[in-house]
Amino acid sequence: MIAEIIPIKRLPRRFSHFDYTVPEDIKERITPGQLVKIPLKSSEIFGLVLSLREKRASDTSALKEVIDIIHETRIVSTAHLEQLKVLSEWYGVSYGTLTKMMLLPLQKRKLKTITLGGILTPVSNLVHKPTFSHYVNEKEHKDMLTSQLEYLNTKEQIAIIVPEIQYIDTILSYLNEYEENIVVWHSGLSTKEQFERWLQIRNGEKHIILGTRGALLLPYFNLKKIVIDYEHKDNHKHWDQAPRFHVKDVAELLRTRHGVDIHMMSFSPSLESYFHIHKHQYASETVDITPFLDCHIVNISDERRGRNFSPISEKLEQQLLALQGDAFLYLNRLGLATYIGCNSCGWRATCPSCKLPQILHEKNKQLTCHYCKTAASLPTICPKCKETIVTISGVGTETVEKLLIDFVKEHNLPHQVIRVDSETNSQTAQVLNFPIILIGTDTAFPYINWQKTDLVAFLDIDMQLSLPEFRAQESLWHLLREVHYHKRADAQFFIQTREPTHILFKSLEEPDRFYRTDLNHRMKLGYPPYKYLVKYFYGHANFLEAKKVMETSVVVLKKRLREQHKDIELTDSFDMHPRYYRGRHWFAVMARLSPELWEEDLVWLNAHIPDTWKIDPNPISILSP
Repeated sequence: MIAEIIPIKRLPRRFSHFDYTVPEDIKERITPGQLVKIPLKSSEIFGLVLSLREKRASDTSALKEVIDIIHETRIVSTAHLEQLKVLSEWYGVSYGTLTKMMLLPLQKRKLKTITLGGILTPVSNLVHKPTFSHYVNEKEHKDMLTSQLEYLNTKEQIAIIVPEIQYIDTILSYLNEYEENIVVWHSGLSTKEQFERWLQIRNGEKHIILGTRGALLLPYFNLKKIVIDYEHKDNHKHWDQAPRFHVKDVAELLRTRHGVDIHMMSFSPSLESYFHIHKHQYASETVDITPFLDCHIVNISDERRGRNFSPISEKLEQQLLALQGDAFLYLNRLGLATYIGCNSCGWRATCPSCKLPQILHEKNKQLTCHYCKTAASLPTICPKCKETIVTISGVGTETVEKLLIDFVKEHNLPHQVIRVDSETNSQTAQVLNFPIILIGTDTAFPYINWQKTDLVAFLDIDMQLSLPEFRAQESLWHLLREVHYHKRADAQFFIQTREPTHILFKSLEEPDRFYRTDLNHRMKLGYPPYKYLVKYFYGHANFLEAKKVMETSVVVLKKRLREQHKDIELTDSFDMHPRYYRGRHWFAVMARLSPELWEEDLVWLNAHIPDTWKIDPNPISILSP
């Protein structure tokens, strides 16, 4: 007998499983889904039995033998093995890579002592449409979450998936009456915690699983419902390493194959969800999004014409002078200066590796690249033309911090100025007992005390509006809606911009206008939800080699698409941004697939690309490697 076994180890995708002969003494006991010990090269590792078959004439006598069965009870079901196969084909990773994410930490001494109960096989007799709930305050959020748990019986499980660890405590506070039946899963758990909690999920001891995206890959005892909360957030996507899966795609697989119900929730519906609701692809009523009526738009161009070159407008300055409680000033740029250059010859300080602009920091007076983590000294003369005047300009969080410290001292305000970004200790803002003016990037949002905050201001969001990414405006829209959701009704909100007539700001009082406009643009350009996108990218230390490989491969792939009459649109290759990153030059190509056939077409495409390419289905960014 031959056993096809998945080595539980990160391997290239072409090494998904290996054949092993089954010794006579375990032939009657071995079965798919069991954990076994196998030889691999000169070592012994754990493996997962994928399938069994009788020996064929073509099988070589040089096959190695299975060493032992670790546990008689199957650790995963046949349905979980099928799920592994599909996800491996979608994301271009080996079975072993996915198995490591699916299973508990493999500790030799503990594995033989664990108790594994039987595992139910999902039955997909009835497949329901996904549903959606829109909440506008914390009470509604809590009520909608608890309503999802009302009809759960003692043998069924529900997975509540949040985008980041920081949201777990919020959800736990809403579900404190279910505390004894909740198990939390995320990447920050210790090995011991992972081991214990994995068994509780696998054996059906806990019925409410609250976790981040990795929790969706676990082998549940009897999963009946998935709740995707804060469904608009980008971090539902595992974007930084393979497998680059999106929670919504994996949930859809479980819905269509195993009949698992899907429920989306958010205070700011994503464009895709808005589209699916209005097209009746979700079993939900039309979403009524609350207008943003109390927002003050300040035209920065008028401020400059009035000779005010400060990052703080006159209107905002007046609000700060009258401030009693806390204030939050948002600026998504680090540093003291964001432009260091020469007016004579046009030279600009850029990173020698990735060519992105370098940022000047107050602490060490050095130019830093936040992509490559490299630093260089601030030049006193232009390295190109040797002029002695080097221009330093641009506003970052450190610039505003220095300005406001002086402002507070000058006007004798009782506030402490605190900066929270990726360069600072974020905990500082939470332990102070006096009013603060908090300056920060996206990093600062979890540390805002919204009940004490009287004033929120976005100092300069025009750069985010101009990003050449199709999701850029939507991301900024959700950020504005997040402020609207959290802030007190009487708190003031200011937005400083050079484009006060932008559709984003015009839509604050008419939210549907933003959704309709952006969806119309996406329809014309072939972006989600009208097309399913897949990004393929490749990097090489040699620029010409990277460019040649990508361009040649795209020509071959386009030819195959025409021969097979595939309804897949493939772009030409393009540079990524930054082009040079982590020692490689990066190029990419994007495929547009039909939303109805994307699963089939994705598998076909993945089978025709070079092994060295990286695969990113449903990407959140087109240009970033």
